[in-house]
Amino acid sequence: RPSMVAYRRIATIGYRSGHASEGTPQMSDEKLQAALQDLKATAVFDHRHPITYEDSIPEAVAVATRYFAALVRRDLDGMATQLHFPHAAIEGSEVVLIESAEALKENPPPSMDVSQLDGLFDVLDGVQTHTSDAVSAGVTLSYSRYRADGKKMSVCDGVYVVTNNNGRWALEVTSTIFTPADQVGVVYEETIASVLKRGRDWMEGWSLNDGKLLDSTRKLLGTSVGLYPPVGRRMRGAREGNLDYVFRSDGIDTRLRVSETTELTDGYYNYEWFNDNAGHGVGGYAYTLYLPDAQVLHQSNNKAHVHGGYIRYQADGSIISITHSLGVHVKRNFEWGSAAGSGAVIHYDATNDDRG
Repeated sequence: RPSMVAYRRIATIGYRSGHASEGTPQMSDEKLQAALQDLKATAVFDHRHPITYEDSIPEAVAVATRYFAALVRRDLDGMATQLHFPHAAIEGSEVVLIESAEALKENPPPSMDVSQLDGLFDVLDGVQTHTSDAVSAGVTLSYSRYRADGKKMSVCDGVYVVTNNNGRWALEVTSTIFTPADQVGVVYEETIASVLKRGRDWMEGWSLNDGKLLDSTRKLLGTSVGLYPPVGRRMRGAREGNLDYVFRSDGIDTRLRVSETTELTDGYYNYEWFNDNAGHGVGGYAYTLYLPDAQVLHQSNNKAHVHGGYIRYQADGSIISITHSLGVHVKRNFEWGSAAGSGAVIHYDATNDDRG
């Protein structure tokens, strides 16, 4: 066991696994089951497979748009109908967990508190898609807020993670960055440099089996959320890694995994397992690099929305797989880390290629 300093998630809070309800078959989604029949034994779905976008992308755009329309109407009940509960809202640099529609109405977080918006109106600026798989998609939506006399007050840039739970598409995670109108266009160089360096260091740490480098990227204390199961479940392929488990929707009440990091401790990474499995069905895994066109989409002094990911390579530079992610990075106690995101999705998997 190598000696490392890393953070430990001391407590995992509620709704951590998103397991099927008792008595529910592990996978009964007919469309997913049919798609699995045409997938190679060691492959995973990538974006050559329509199942990764043909439902999730239009559903995500529709949900985010309906949510915003309800916000424009100052209709908190209507906003609640577009959310999964529990819902994670990243307010500033902190995670706010909303347990139910009733809890939302009793104590809405600042980004959803329509009672404070008298005399203001909102205008949609645009929606953009970033990540998708069979049961989730990550989109961004931006809008401008105006005073009744037409003076622009602020711009809100948001990340909206939409998932299919029990056949219902709704928002599971949201994050917003509000920028005063006279501050729009300000570039936070430290934010951009910090979050992109963190991503590059994390990938290089795995490439070099360097625990100290990996741990240097994982110092964020407090609450964070992720979607379950994580991408590691997908490394083993369809037949071995249970893609029907990863991508099912029936029997899923929540996909949220909520963790509380309370202290820094010695950590451990299973490099042997990782190196054996990171080649998917192609084999020959050699190293991983951060996505070259990773981009900070929105920024503030303590928060960033990032379209990132990574590429796995063989020793000769041949690509094994390309993974995309949409993440929410925050700064707490002068340390940057991941607070939430859409989860990693496989954009390209070489195992699906026809190689003679």
